[in-house]
Amino acid sequence: MSDDTARNMAGRTRGGFTIVELLIVTAMIILLLSILVVAVNRASRTSQVTNTRALMNSISQSLERFKEDVGYFPPVLGVDRELLDPPDPVALTPDEYRDQIQQWYSVTTLADYLIGYGDDQQDAYDGVGIRHPGRDTVWGATIYGAADGSLGARNAGTGPASAGKVYGPYLELKDDRLLASTDGMLDSFDNLNVYFPGEGNYNDDDPKVITDYWGRPIRYYRNVYKPGAIKYRYRLQDTNGDGIPDQPDFNGDGVADQPALADVFVLRPWEVKSGAATDSTILDFLDDGTASYQLKTAAFALFSPGPDRSQDATTRFDLNDGDRDEISGENEDNIVEVGP
Repeated sequence: MSDDTARNMAGRTRGGFTIVELLIVTAMIILLLSILVVAVNRASRTSQVTNTRALMNSISQSLERFKEDVGYFPPVLGVDRELLDPPDPVALTPDEYRDQIQQWYSVTTLADYLIGYGDDQQDAYDGVGIRHPGRDTVWGATIYGAADGSLGARNAGTGPASAGKVYGPYLELKDDRLLASTDGMLDSFDNLNVYFPGEGNYNDDDPKVITDYWGRPIRYYRNVYKPGAIKYRYRLQDTNGDGIPDQPDFNGDGVADQPALADVFVLRPWEVKSGAATDSTILDFLDDGTASYQLKTAAFALFSPGPDRSQDATTRFDLNDGDRDEISGENEDNIVEVGP
């Protein structure tokens, strides 16, 4: 074999990849793809958070425009669009009020009052917009229709829902997949079934909900009002004439407490900035009363469970076995928009 032939064979040998080299290159490619997937997921999550915050801010502004037109913020409706009376802190024990106020919110109010849907036998012409909801806030449903105030059962032919100009819609959804229907059933603990247009279980006649960018209904919380007095915040009364407002006295200090959105645990900030914290008289199940001044005075709040699509309704924190050193973070990504 000549020297030139040997050199050429050696060059061809050096020019190939060994098995080890191929494995190293493959591993590097997999690593780079993994980094890319993580980066894309992180960017997608950031985008969804940003979009959900923007949507909730738009809803907040829409609620204020609604109040400018009709004189009050919308009431709290159940999943069947019935009017839900608030828990009465005077008539209930502190524990009863604490438990009931956590569940006093609506997922159907926002679509009904800010967008409107249905035909002229309900509240809107041409599918969107509402007529003035009237003094009972549900288009005369409690007067002319079902005693429980069901919007679906109201008598649009004779009640105030059948007359007057159309208001709104106050909110325009840029993405059609932010408006879903619900059958009122839970798919798991505290997670409502929602169906989007094009899905098999979607029903245009079912109540509508506005969702966040993870497909969960955005919740509407309203400050507690006395039943039948939708325009006003809850006013404590002195029924026995002793000059002292009736209780609730949630912490037993002899001072009547004013109900507020700070009583709702999932609305409380995970972290409260210095100077913005206050203590609520309603303690969560870990005896934590940390809230914010903003929630103490707010008229309404909006809630999304965030990217993990879940929340813990019993505590501000979500703690493992009550150990404050082991925070799992279920409530850490909650998104809350607080109104005026």
